[in-house]
Amino acid sequence: MKDDTVKLKVKTLILTFIIISILSSCEKKREKDAVELIQERVERIIKETTPSIITVFIKPKQNQQIIFKDLDDESIGSGFIVKKTQTHLYIATNAHVIGNNNQVYIRLYNDRVMKADVVGIDNPTDIAVLKVKINHLNKDLKPLKLEDVKNITIGMFVLAAGSPYNLGHTYTFGIVSALDREVGISEIEGYIQTDAAINPGDSGGPLLDMDGKVIGMNIATVQSGQGLGFAIPSDVINDVVNQLIKYGKVSRGYIGITVGDLSEELKEKLEIDGGTIILKVKKGSPSDVSELKEGDIITKFNGNLIKNSRDFRKMFRKVKPGDMIELEVISGKNKKVITVVAQEKS
Repeated sequence: MKDDTVKLKVKTLILTFIIISILSSCEKKREKDAVELIQERVERIIKETTPSIITVFIKPKQNQQIIFKDLDDESIGSGFIVKKTQTHLYIATNAHVIGNNNQVYIRLYNDRVMKADVVGIDNPTDIAVLKVKINHLNKDLKPLKLEDVKNITIGMFVLAAGSPYNLGHTYTFGIVSALDREVGISEIEGYIQTDAAINPGDSGGPLLDMDGKVIGMNIATVQSGQGLGFAIPSDVINDVVNQLIKYGKVSRGYIGITVGDLSEELKEKLEIDGGTIILKVKKGSPSDVSELKEGDIITKFNGNLIKNSRDFRKMFRKVKPGDMIELEVISGKNKKVITVVAQEKS
């Protein structure tokens, strides 16, 4: 009887060991499958988007140094196809990539070179649009889709694409590190921060999500730091690109105020959690006509609470000429609602 008990215990231990081994093997297999799935998705995205990624360059001057001896041109940046009509392909890139050059060229993924026309430039956002005529060389190319900015989250996987250092199509992998960053390189910011490597020449290229959609446009990297790259978010790209294609310029609302952040002492004194203080009102501006004054504190923008001056600027980005803006204001000891009609910004 005792021997039978021992044998039963041994069999139980052996069976337990086998089950644990099987489960462990299955777990390892699942982990391997997850990695393989990510790998396959990345490969698919690269394959599908590569034809839509563009190298942007200018012909060098006679005495201009060439980076590589075997190249006839100098790469200065990247871009991507955003729209296709019956006659033209439209390409988004950074304004600083093309500068004031009228002789702008693009190189396709198959090394075909074409001259591009500048459709429009918007310096406040650092976005420009080029166009090329559709012909037998590019007729099969497709525009990339823009992702809804609401679907962009911190921690999501991304691919940064472009032509760094004149090397042609290159992709780097990373995550979204932060959102709505202001780093002081453009008038209108609110950038996506990523640790996907962005190098010189990548400017104007797309930042892609794992569906191959554009969540941003590569704009800058911090050379003194690692893993610090920035991209213009998709909602800004969409608005600016559409206006440049339709009008050749971007119309923005203007009300004539400069705002700043409140001190913690002032917020505590007024018993408020946020807001922005008006530092300056331009004489004769819509704000001046609407009786906004320096020192007034704006607490709500069209019914939305304002946390700070950056929050105000973010809400104001979408204002167009003719829009009516309802501001809740603390003026002295009084609280009131003031309506301001935005004008065209000159």
